[in-house]
Amino acid sequence: MPGSPSTYQDLIRAGTTRLNDAGIETARLDTEVLLREVAGLDRAGLFLRLPERAPDGLEERFAALLDQRVAGAPVAYITGRREFMGLAFRVGPPVLIPRPETELLVEWALEVIAGRPGVTVADVGTGSGPIAIAVAALADPGVRIIATDLSPAALAIAGENAAALLDGGQRARIEFRAGSLLEPVAGSVDLVLANLPYLTPGQVDGNPDLAAEPRLALDGGADGLDLVRALVEDLPRVLAPGGAVGLELDPSQTATVEGLLRDRFPGRTVRTIRDLAGWGRHVVMEPLG
Repeated sequence: MPGSPSTYQDLIRAGTTRLNDAGIETARLDTEVLLREVAGLDRAGLFLRLPERAPDGLEERFAALLDQRVAGAPVAYITGRREFMGLAFRVGPPVLIPRPETELLVEWALEVIAGRPGVTVADVGTGSGPIAIAVAALADPGVRIIATDLSPAALAIAGENAAALLDGGQRARIEFRAGSLLEPVAGSVDLVLANLPYLTPGQVDGNPDLAAEPRLALDGGADGLDLVRALVEDLPRVLAPGGAVGLELDPSQTATVEGLLRDRFPGRTVRTIRDLAGWGRHVVMEPLG
């Protein structure tokens, strides 16, 4: 980097400038995260050391991470981690990076199953496992979770995350199964959760921020709802009487999916939960009783 900066503050300034020049909107935040990664510091530790000279070799390692970010690699893939519900998940190119808005779906699910020992939850399209693992970590004992995914690589990462983030009792709550949507699920489940691919091909192709993430986890077909329609169609086969459903979507799709659920389950309460930005993000069918 120009000027051979030698303090942590110099590195932050130079890194932020470089990412800004590359058109990265989150330049300052990304710079701090990458610098903390190479320095082995938390946020407080970094800011305590701002005036200090960086150790030999740190600047070069930091520049290498900036090179990856400028080339389009997401920060989470560079560090190999993404925090979700207070848990540090391993992520990589085979899986979608967990998004903060999905935490709202988990919070709703935990409210639904609170005080209901023995319920079974299906997490469809689990990816790196954030929904299933967060539920296993935070739900009451006795909850059983079936987590499905079409990708063997994603299931391998989800299994590694479960082993790293859960104790033995929590880990025993989850069963990972390979297959498409609800195909690996037999019998009855009380709650179905899914953050399926819901973008259109144009949304995927037109967004450089998504270029590094697996298309399998993003592209939902012509209107983004191919997999969601298939899931809703199969729900009556596995959903227990009075069971609940929670689906993450693009805000433009919520009205359509509300209609799909109402058509399939007449008389049930279906509503949309808004995210922190005020956009409709999750369509849920509330449990009976």
